[in-house]
Amino acid sequence: MPNTPPLRSLLLIGTGLVGGSFALAAKAAGLFARVVGMDRNPESLRQAAALGVVDGVVEGEVGAAAVAASKCDAACVAVPVGDIAGCVRAVAPHIGVVFDVGSVKQAVVNALGDPPANYVPCHPIAGSERAGPAAARADLFRGRAVSLTPVAATAKSATATVRHYWEQLGAEVVVESPTAHDERLALLSHLPHLVAFAFMEVAGRNGSLAGAGAGFRDFSRIAAADARVWADILHGNAAGVRPYLDDLIDALQSLAAAAEAGDATLRERLAAAAEARRTVDTPAP
Repeated sequence: MPNTPPLRSLLLIGTGLVGGSFALAAKAAGLFARVVGMDRNPESLRQAAALGVVDGVVEGEVGAAAVAASKCDAACVAVPVGDIAGCVRAVAPHIGVVFDVGSVKQAVVNALGDPPANYVPCHPIAGSERAGPAAARADLFRGRAVSLTPVAATAKSATATVRHYWEQLGAEVVVESPTAHDERLALLSHLPHLVAFAFMEVAGRNGSLAGAGAGFRDFSRIAAADARVWADILHGNAAGVRPYLDDLIDALQSLAAAAEAGDATLRERLAAAAEARRTVDTPAP
């Protein structure tokens, strides 16, 4: 843990669920006394200020971010994946440390080309289908994993500082490479979202959804997530998702054929899948 006093102010670029939750949690933990917010959506910025997610606001685009950064100690970039690199470039020269919370890491590193030494790529594995400042919660990260994916250019002091932030919020920090992160999340998060979106596309054009039951709601819940955010994520990690998607398509076709034929292995395959799902909720010994 770095031997640093509590910092004075945080620049929050993007005031939605994850960024807003970081701001609330960081203030509650005493990491920052003040949070200054920026958001391309004026209504989100107004709401964040009204709810106390941020203590002050800055209006404008990237140039304004650079000016605001010069008056803050750290910056949290909580914008769609395709916008992260531009924000990092704008604020990094003017601030002590900058980190993001995007769900794709390698695409951002590639877009930066030469990542600043004070930039630490991050991804908290926490969220909801809800969006906006009103969804922000100070306890969102407690007990949840946060991936840090520093690259060769990342200063060790910057990584230590950002790790300290997350640990003070009660998160469990995992350090891995951007590539390893994207491969893991392709299967555990990005593919499930893609499947849920595709399912709702099919369901929505094939009749009324008024009688949908609990199973439908549980399965499709994540398809209510922010479309702009997820379009960027799925594009940014398309190469990581594709092999798993191809495997899933093969499995679906095989299961459909087994169901039509009354194949004796169908029940065994379904039982194996059910057991694999139950292990997710079983605590480790």
